[in-house]
Amino acid sequence: MGRRRDGRWLDGAPPDEEPNFAADPAGRLTPLDSHVRLASPDRRNQPPMLRRSYSYDENGDTGMIFSCFQRNIAHGFEAVQKRLAGEALANYTLTTGGGYFFVPPAGDAWLDALISA
Repeated sequence: MGRRRDGRWLDGAPPDEEPNFAADPAGRLTPLDSHVRLASPDRRNQPPMLRRSYSYDENGDTGMIFSCFQRNIAHGFEAVQKRLAGEALANYTLTTGGGYFFVPPAGDAWLDALISA
């Protein structure tokens, strides 16, 4: 995955800081095939999306919900998914649903842009 049980990154960085991949180029602390390295291999040039996961445990049903916002699905989510293809973590996960949803910006300017397109 890329984190310790206490939330710290495998390289010891606190959860609210970024892992330092440059200090670990051989992947001794954070393996080169870890989810965090594959999802965002260059922490200075991250995918153009805002993302967050939420864990849940309700009546024995345990899992994680992943949510992200982006302007361009191909440059954001889909680009990351291509890098994650075949990752080791996939052997331990089961995706049960998903979808793409349009969230318009505030105001009505997006309507004019949509109609004139």
